[in-house]
Amino acid sequence: MFESPIKLRDLIIFSSLSSLIVLVIFLTSLFDTGTKVVFCDVGQGDGAYIRIDNKIDVLIDAGPDKSILSCLGKYMPFWDKKIELAFLSHPNNDHYNGYFYLIDRYQIDKFITVDCPIKTNSYNKLLKNILDKQIPIIYKTSGDKIIIGKSRFDIYWPPSKFSSANDNDFSQILSFQENGLRLLFTGDASPFSLSRLSHQSIDIVDILKVPHHGSKNGLIDIFLDLADPTIAVISVGKNNSYGHPHKQVLDMLKAKNIIIKRTDEDGDVVFNLKE
Repeated sequence: MFESPIKLRDLIIFSSLSSLIVLVIFLTSLFDTGTKVVFCDVGQGDGAYIRIDNKIDVLIDAGPDKSILSCLGKYMPFWDKKIELAFLSHPNNDHYNGYFYLIDRYQIDKFITVDCPIKTNSYNKLLKNILDKQIPIIYKTSGDKIIIGKSRFDIYWPPSKFSSANDNDFSQILSFQENGLRLLFTGDASPFSLSRLSHQSIDIVDILKVPHHGSKNGLIDIFLDLADPTIAVISVGKNNSYGHPHKQVLDMLKAKNIIIKRTDEDGDVVFNLKE
């Protein structure tokens, strides 16, 4: 009679050890109340993940493909399948394509974006898929705020009833603040929108997500002086065909002694915000 090489005792031991490991991971996570910010390495695109107080999940853009799922798999607890806030800076496919995969695997409570009239068939399909999942689509404009416990999102751009023929002019600019630490997310913001913001009140930030993957058609000196970051993060694909990040932008950052982090060189860029 055939005898299985795997004995019942071995299965019981393996099952017990697996359960113990899962329990340890769960308890470790349970007592960790810190906030984590991850600029995901999604190639040539944008995708950032924030876990607030180790319980509220926020996504800011979702990259060009399903690589955002790998990032969430690394930093989001495996038992948590809900994203409370999903932002989309603007309807460019290197920022939204990942949402096609996400909405089938995660429950999304709110989808927050800009009311941009420049829409492709692909983007219209995404909006339909989102509505089919009964996820509310919320449009935010400058002056809007979202408060989650001791954390806060402030929307700086675009203004209400804004109009432009350039889709990047609509790119949402928002800050995330917790315990005095401020991060600024800029999507693919154009020099036009950045120069308009320079005349408004933007406080100094600690971490700046450099607009448009470090393109020369993004960051400008006057805005960089206003934001005055300590660290600049560039979300960019390795050996991309656009030549991002541009030498002009890198020189601009280096001239101000700003620490530069790049997803093409550093992989996922992670910040743990302490109490």
